Amino acid sequence: MSPYRIFFVYRMNDLRYLHVHGMDMVNKKLFTVLLYSPDDSIDLTLNTGHLPQELLETLSKEKENIDGGSYDLAHWQPMQWNQDLNALKTN
Repeated sequence: MSPYRIFFVYRMNDLRYLHVHGMDMVNKKLFTVLLYSPDDSIDLTLNTGHLPQELLETLSKEKENIDGGSYDLAHWQPMQWNQDLNALKTN
């Protein structure tokens, strides 16, 4: 059983990146990993060499669930949020 547990992810659609939040259950430490995710499919080969092997294995096992949106907290779109805020101010 992996010592890493994924809690949630959120996508930055404009930048094609995904933030993965979870916990190292052995050391009781939270972690956040920024992964490249073009077309809503995480790329575990790009800029992941510094990550622990067990975390990479966990991400690989959960890739289908992550890509499918099972862990999504929300689809965060800062530009849309700014547009909505400006629309409220003008009304």
